[in-house]
Amino acid sequence: MKRLFTILMVLTLIFLLVACNKPAETPAPPAETPAETPEPVEETPVAEEPEEVEYDTLRVQLIPSRDAAVLDAQRKPLEELLEKELGFDVDVTIATDYNALIEAMKSEKVDVGFLATTSYVLAADQGAAEAILKSLRYDVDEAGNPLTDQPLVDGYKAQLVASPDSGIKSVEDLKGKTIGIASFTSTSGFVWPANLLADHGLDPEKDVEWIDLGGHDKAILGVYNGQVDAAFTFKDARTLVDDELPDVYDKVVFVTETTNIPNDTISVIPSLDPALKEKIKQAFLDIAASEEGLEIIRAVYNHEGYAPATDDEYAMVREYLERQKEWDF
Repeated sequence: MKRLFTILMVLTLIFLLVACNKPAETPAPPAETPAETPEPVEETPVAEEPEEVEYDTLRVQLIPSRDAAVLDAQRKPLEELLEKELGFDVDVTIATDYNALIEAMKSEKVDVGFLATTSYVLAADQGAAEAILKSLRYDVDEAGNPLTDQPLVDGYKAQLVASPDSGIKSVEDLKGKTIGIASFTSTSGFVWPANLLADHGLDPEKDVEWIDLGGHDKAILGVYNGQVDAAFTFKDARTLVDDELPDVYDKVVFVTETTNIPNDTISVIPSLDPALKEKIKQAFLDIAASEEGLEIIRAVYNHEGYAPATDDEYAMVREYLERQKEWDF
């Protein structure tokens, strides 16, 4: 019995020792607080630097709508202004005639052309020109005085002028007469006038004789010198020669005018880089806005400023040219 009691005491002691030495449970770490998601930082957009347009030499050509010597005197000043605005070389030349400029743009020998209204349409329809600007001028009265108290206009009219001794008082009186013009592709010198004659019952091909004199000033001189009976020019081309011929308004008298014609254009070849087209456009706008530049563009073509141009403004020209196909000129 004593032996059994001793065994029980030993077992109890072992049990207590094991229980006392049991390692304490490690408490669970506290749950982590979710980290707050930082607000996205909005990046400030970096302003794009204006695209620098580099070009070797920009080739600009003028139409010979007036005496080449007069245009040549202003060619260099215009060239220098454009170089200053654009930041690269510019070469300004004068075309031998209206068609030569169209061909030069078509073959991409010229980048920028001062194209008269009809010349622009002919070039554009051949894929050779894209109008970027149209000229602005003051309208003029029947005595050739610019209406400087009125807003600039983006259209003009052709005028019929004649010698006071010619007996020409109306369009109908032109039958059997000789008519001086600047060119057969001149809008005010031929396209609008030929349609005007047709509207008054005359056959533009058979009832009159057209004489290409190679410029609006030369058409005026043709009447002044008795070379032709009458002339069609832009209104009022007598201002081109009145400094040298103060009696021109007496010897070359206004007879009538046509309907409105869209102004001439500054056009570029379509293949030019779009950024360069915009730079050229802005250069001419800036030149016209300066006192020095305005003086030069007045001397070149009597321009008083420029405005953006769109092709659809020249739809009437296309209508008149289509009608003209029935005449053999």
